[in-house]
Amino acid sequence: MIESTYYGIKLNLNSVGEAREYLRQFKDRSLVIRLDNESDYNLLTKGIFKMRGMKRIKIINGLENPRTYHFER
Repeated sequence: MIESTYYGIKLNLNSVGEAREYLRQFKDRSLVIRLDNESDYNLLTKGIFKMRGMKRIKIINGLENPRTYHFER
């Protein structure tokens, strides 16, 4: 049994506009985005505000809530 921790992806977003462009590709889908840095998390959280079709998208801070795998994938 191997235990590994996954903190998420790093997007290197620079503005709320870039965050909104990234989120538009997931419009009307069910998705969880786990991020490994605070700046991307803050920009995506601000960018998702008042966007249509983003009800089923969940943004998670991977530093506070890492995903732990207990078995090999």
